[in-house]
Amino acid sequence: MYGMGHNGGPMIADATQALAFVTAQSYRINQTIYETRYPDWEFSRLIYVDTQGDPWAPGIMTYLSDMSGAANWISGAAKDIPLADVNQDQQLKTFQLAAIGYQYNISEVNAAIRVGGTLPDRRARAARLAYTKFMYDLTLVGSTEKGYGGLINYPNVITAAVPADGTGSVTFWVNSSGVGLKTPAQIVRDINIGLQGINLATYQVELADSIFLPVEAYNYIAATPYSATTMETILSFVQRTNIYTLTTGRPLTIRTVRELGTAATASGVTGTGRMVVYKNDQEFVKLHLPMPHRFLPVYQDGPLNWQVPGIFRTGGVEMLTTSAIRYLDGISQPPA
Repeated sequence: MYGMGHNGGPMIADATQALAFVTAQSYRINQTIYETRYPDWEFSRLIYVDTQGDPWAPGIMTYLSDMSGAANWISGAAKDIPLADVNQDQQLKTFQLAAIGYQYNISEVNAAIRVGGTLPDRRARAARLAYTKFMYDLTLVGSTEKGYGGLINYPNVITAAVPADGTGSVTFWVNSSGVGLKTPAQIVRDINIGLQGINLATYQVELADSIFLPVEAYNYIAATPYSATTMETILSFVQRTNIYTLTTGRPLTIRTVRELGTAATASGVTGTGRMVVYKNDQEFVKLHLPMPHRFLPVYQDGPLNWQVPGIFRTGGVEMLTTSAIRYLDGISQPPA
């Protein structure tokens, strides 16, 4: 790979040799990167991710339908017959292109060739992590630039503050110092307000199966006994007795989301903790990702630089109906 130049020093690799080397190295690196998981920002644990369809489609049109009409008593001579009907609507979700890649310069390439080594993969890992963080943020809070809402701030979701009947007439389960201000029974009631709200809004057809809490609220109920006579915590009591589990026999998913600590927008509690209660089902909510992140072939973008572009396309979060989600605000006070 290396010879001697006219001045006796080592020759640098020519452009063809360098490109071939970077191409082979990027293939190895990219394979490794796609096998690596980053659980801190693993957005797919929050929502159903839809990767189906043409990755270059401009968007997706979803057709919605609902039935109407009711049977009624008539006489044998009636001319006015009650009729059933089906109402149809459509919802368009556009997809957008985003990118994050990495690069190598001539010094790095020649240093690796000279010792018969490999190129470092830290930049590729950084690119993959940046993509995951981008999608995690998009899933949670959407994008103002693109007009996308997220799981914790989607437009037109029913939002309300929990009852202000804690110590000092506050809404908080726990304050900024970690002191509990509501009884275990009041906290369980607040959670059930969200669960029952979805069940009643859908005429007892649907049940929420997921709850997201601010870290402060989750930690408090996970560490606080439900009563003085039992070691069962408020959290374990909720997981054992909630209406979703009692009805279906399946566990209720309860997770922490850091960003919920200041997400509340309800009057009087803006900027405090928000609880999100929803049904994590693709029939109701999904994240459109027709083209997950992919690295493109290496190309030389300057006399001394080789770049590996990375691109992806997404339509963000789409809620086909907001009847299966609720926001309950004011459950915790942000840390001081």
